[in-house]
Amino acid sequence: MDFELTEEQKALVAMAKDFCKRETSPELLREYSAKEDPRDRVPWSVLKKMHDVGLLTVTVPERYGGRDADLLTLVLLAQALAQNTGPGIAGLLAPNLLTFNWKMCGDLGAVGTEEQQDEFFKRITSDYTFSMGEIATEPDHGLDPILPHDEPGSGLATYAYRDGDEYVVNGEKCFCGNGTASLLWVILRTDKTKPVSQSTSILLVPTDTPGFSIQKVNEFISTALGINADLHFDNMRVPARYLVGEENKGFAIFEGRRAFWLPIHGFELGMAQAIYEYTKEYAKTRIQGGKPIFEHLTVGSRIVDMLLHIEQARYLVYKTAWEYDQAVKAGSKLVSSLGFNLCNTTLRELGVLIAGHAAEVFGGRAALKELPIEGYIRSVYGGLHAFGTATFNRIKSMNMI
Repeated sequence: MDFELTEEQKALVAMAKDFCKRETSPELLREYSAKEDPRDRVPWSVLKKMHDVGLLTVTVPERYGGRDADLLTLVLLAQALAQNTGPGIAGLLAPNLLTFNWKMCGDLGAVGTEEQQDEFFKRITSDYTFSMGEIATEPDHGLDPILPHDEPGSGLATYAYRDGDEYVVNGEKCFCGNGTASLLWVILRTDKTKPVSQSTSILLVPTDTPGFSIQKVNEFISTALGINADLHFDNMRVPARYLVGEENKGFAIFEGRRAFWLPIHGFELGMAQAIYEYTKEYAKTRIQGGKPIFEHLTVGSRIVDMLLHIEQARYLVYKTAWEYDQAVKAGSKLVSSLGFNLCNTTLRELGVLIAGHAAEVFGGRAALKELPIEGYIRSVYGGLHAFGTATFNRIKSMNMI
């Protein structure tokens, strides 16, 4: 196992850090956060510049002008971006846009048809406003589509049937990160009589398709500047050529590509590192009892504990990314999500632990709006249950070992 970075990885990380210093600021966060409509809070000016330097298209295949970056590279990039931006910008980049584009571009290159790749890669490399998302959660079906209870009556209710050269889609989705994207990968049922593992399909849905509508834009306590929405499909007709893989065999793709959300844990690592650095600096400059509070054993040991848990989590995430990259190099397009589930559990609990330690060190100041620490804390709790609760991920992992 070799974590030595390549020259390309070092250059990308350095470029990401430099970009953050030049193009993001607390003032930018406040400007966009103050906008009343969540749909106006996306800093398109920043995203255009990210597109110009290639950060939005790093997982696009090289033949279309991208870098075809591997998972470890994406984790490193995500960590650098989150560590060097404020909590709001990091929140935008993580669940709401950047990792969706990274993940879905990787999926399109792995399991999309040549026709699908040619159509959508050309759009994403030429238009910085073009983005993608993947949606599965429904009002009455949250985690049960991917729990081990594979019963015909459980799971997804959004349904599509084929009518000639089209699929007709009806149903609802909720808590859709990047739900207003240009193109959505919609996880749905195409057979109501079989268990979800045997009746799930994936359709690529352009969001300007008649019958598609945004029912609600969700507001969370976190400072994320992206858009999370509830969606509705009313007799929406989608060309059959937008089917990903085979009909009723989408579950294997959904599960087998779930691990490629791993860069989100790079963002969480970067945010944890930023909280740690900010807290350590505060503790070394805040004087109480005639000396910096860092020198008080209860505070200093707490900060060491923060570093200890971050380093443990970092090793797990890097190791998991490296192992997935080796599997891909060996020819695998679908891989076990065990490592992802373990990282998901670890990073969720890490975020709460780091935020809790920081709040104790800052005391009453942790709740001040004028300091970034409260934004970090809200970001941690705002994304606490993305990809399922810690208990859910333990159940998933239990069935893989």
